[in-house]
Amino acid sequence: MSATSSELTFIFGPNKTFFFDSPRTWKYYNIPATLRQLFNSSMSPGWRIAQPFCLALGPQINSPEPIWYVSCRVLSGEEKIFYSQTYFDFNYPDLAAWTKRIPNAPRACFVTFGPGLSYFGCAQGHGSVWAGVSSELTDKVQKAYDTPSSAALGVNGAWFVMWPDGYFAWKFYGAYEGLDRELKGAEPRSVAYVAISPYNKEHYFIAYKDRTVKYNFAGCPEWIPQIQEVFNEWQAEILQRQGIQRPPPVPPVPPQWNQYLARPDQPTYVAAHYANAVPPPPQQTPYNPHVVLPPQQFAVELPGTMLEPPPPPVAARPASIMTSASKRKRLFSRRKSNPSLAAAPAHTASTEGSQTCSVM
Repeated sequence: MSATSSELTFIFGPNKTFFFDSPRTWKYYNIPATLRQLFNSSMSPGWRIAQPFCLALGPQINSPEPIWYVSCRVLSGEEKIFYSQTYFDFNYPDLAAWTKRIPNAPRACFVTFGPGLSYFGCAQGHGSVWAGVSSELTDKVQKAYDTPSSAALGVNGAWFVMWPDGYFAWKFYGAYEGLDRELKGAEPRSVAYVAISPYNKEHYFIAYKDRTVKYNFAGCPEWIPQIQEVFNEWQAEILQRQGIQRPPPVPPVPPQWNQYLARPDQPTYVAAHYANAVPPPPQQTPYNPHVVLPPQQFAVELPGTMLEPPPPPVAARPASIMTSASKRKRLFSRRKSNPSLAAAPAHTASTEGSQTCSVM
C-alpha cells in the first residue's frame, strides 16, 4: 500500500476479519460484502481494485455491515477512493469532508479506524485529523515538526504513531504486551509498519525494515494458512529479484489447519494480483466497454472533482491540523542488538510467531 513505506500491511477488522497486503498479492477474510465485490473479476475496470493504497475496516455502528474505506488504483488505471455508501459520511462526517479536501487524496491520505467512532487520518503536507483518541497521542502529534505517516488505534485508548523519518511513539495501557516488548527493544528507525487490533487486546502485527515480521493472532488459527501463503510468495519474489533460485516448497499444512474450504457459514479467502499481472477471466457477464455497471450495494466513489492532481509545490509545507512545532517529538524506542533478525524463515502454524525474509 502506497500510504505507508512498508512492503507488508495488515488490517484488523471486527468479527475476526482481516486484510493482508504484500507486493504481489493480497488476502482477506470475512470482509464486508460491498467491499469484497470491488475485488471481483466480474467488476468493470472502473470499479475493480487493482492495487490498494490504504484500507481501513471499521466497526458496525448504525449500519447494515461494518464500515470500510479504501483508496486504490482500479483496473482502468484511475486512482480512486471508495467507502461505505451513506454510513461512512454519517458516522465520520469530519473525516469524510477532510478526505475530499486533500489533493491527490487516494495516494496522500492514510486513514485508520479505532474502537467506537474513533479514527485518525493524516496526509503529508496537509496535516492530521482525529476523533475519540487519547490526549497523549494528540500531544505527540501537536508537538512534532512533521505530519505522521501512519498510526494505529487499539483497545482502551491504545495508540501507535510513526513519522516519515522512521521515528515512532506509542502507549498501550497494558494491552499488546508482546508488541510492547518488541518496540522497547527495537533499534531506532528499524520498524517499517505496526498494526494493532481495535477489537482484541492481544492481536498485533509488526514488520521490520530487515523483512522480519512478528505477530500475535491468538484465537484465529483459521488465518494462518492464508497468511503463510503471503509470506511464501513474498519470499519467493525477493529471491527472484536477487536472481536466487527459489527454495524447495514448504510441506503442505496439515489438514486440521485447512480452514479455507468453502462453507455456507464461512466466506472463502481470495487472492488477487496487481494490475500489471494478467487478470483472471470474468466469472459472469463479459465486460462491455459501452456499459459500466457500478456495484449493486452500498459502495460509493469519491467524486472525481476531488481527485484532481495536486497544485504546484510551494516553498513551505503547511503544519499539521491542530499542531504546534514547539519541540521535536519524543520517542519510546530503545536501541538493541538482535542477531535473530537474520535467521532463516520460520514456517509455523502457531498463532503467535515470526517470519524472516532477510535476502539482500
